[in-house]
Amino acid sequence: MEKKTGRRCVGCRKENCNGCSLFNRIQNPKDREVIFPEGFVQDPGQGYGIVFDVGTTTLAVLLFDLTNRCQLGALTGVNPGRFAGADVISRITYAADSEENRKRLQSTLIRKLDEMAEVLAEGKEISRVTVAGNTAMCESILGLEMKGLCRAPFHKEYQDCCRKKGETLGFSYLKEAEILVLPSIDGYVGADALSVYTWVKAMDGRKKVLAVDIGTNGEILLFGEDRDYACSAAAGPALEGAAVVQGMGAVDGAIKKAALSGRFPMQDIACQVIGGGKAKGICGSGLLSALSLLVRTGVIDESGCIRSEEELRKMGVPARICRRISESRENGERRILLAGEESQDPVFLTASDIRQLQLAKGAIRAGIDILLQKAQIPAEELCRIYLTGSFGNSLSAEDVTGIGLLPEAGKEKIISVSNCAGMGAAMALLSEQVQREMEEDAEKICHVELAGEADFQERFLQEMNFPASGR
Repeated sequence: MEKKTGRRCVGCRKENCNGCSLFNRIQNPKDREVIFPEGFVQDPGQGYGIVFDVGTTTLAVLLFDLTNRCQLGALTGVNPGRFAGADVISRITYAADSEENRKRLQSTLIRKLDEMAEVLAEGKEISRVTVAGNTAMCESILGLEMKGLCRAPFHKEYQDCCRKKGETLGFSYLKEAEILVLPSIDGYVGADALSVYTWVKAMDGRKKVLAVDIGTNGEILLFGEDRDYACSAAAGPALEGAAVVQGMGAVDGAIKKAALSGRFPMQDIACQVIGGGKAKGICGSGLLSALSLLVRTGVIDESGCIRSEEELRKMGVPARICRRISESRENGERRILLAGEESQDPVFLTASDIRQLQLAKGAIRAGIDILLQKAQIPAEELCRIYLTGSFGNSLSAEDVTGIGLLPEAGKEKIISVSNCAGMGAAMALLSEQVQREMEEDAEKICHVELAGEADFQERFLQEMNFPASGR
């Protein structure tokens, strides 16, 4: 990325970025291994197939042997559509501006997916591909105008499974493959949410189950007693490690978890770093873990403000933690040193970072509360909460309840599962019966448009706050 004064990378927010670590890819990550529900029956097949899980920020590719019905590998990367904006709305606005923009966004995304498929498949001939993503990403791949997503009431522009030959969409390596774009539910609740729904329904099967897919476009699913509900919450890219000062992907050098070390009053903050070396930045799971720890210890108050060193000392916070508070020499912004030394390789969490996380947390929690209210299900009656997304299995129940991201339903009910969307899309790749069920379910699920809910804004502002620390 060339240096352009005043323009910042949407990942690390630096003015000069040569492709920061947010954009690094990880080959064959273990947490991308697909777990099929008991009793799932795969169709007989031949050759090889691919699953694309297309997020606003993160792309995932899964490779399958259709003959032996097994997964061969996985690859993740970053959606190159970031040039048009870090969030879904920015991409839609860009595409709606002109046909040239729409085609550029489509070709950029397809070229990246094609390249990732070729790297992962290593020359194998791919016969079938399934695509899951939010509605905007699916419609962008199909080259649709996305008019239904430009203004309320929001709606999708395609129905059922959309089948295309690869070359008609602009794929090169996958030109002979059948590309199957899975159905969206409606509005911004896309095929990725429906894929999560498909996997959770088959894996669990109970009523009063909540599934939350955390990403730039957060999606929430509720299995009610009489009907099922879905909504989309514009969380922004902060929870995926983007749009924060030192945010990065889940690669070597990223802080993935923060915890207290030592005994009071000698306690301090200790960070786990992917790869075990020095911290270079912080990924999504690390951000939530650090935020939860800082809220619980009182370093961050209920409104999201970082308390001063003097305030913390009066509150009895351990001195080592108090000394981690400082103010930036550049803009006077208060910040917290998480790793390294202030004078050498520091990794900070800043006040503006916390604000980005609050916006994401407030949107997701408000969406959850509204679905529970519509289904008339008290939070404590939920049987299970599935937490998924690009870092689903990296989060603990303590992390997500510590900041109030999820309702108080009991920590033992929270299950973190990585890549539910990819696993649901893999089921569709391997079973035509699952494809038919997804088409039926897409029409049955009640789509809730949060923007049309009278109390959403009030709930959103209220849920931006954190729980009291108890100090």
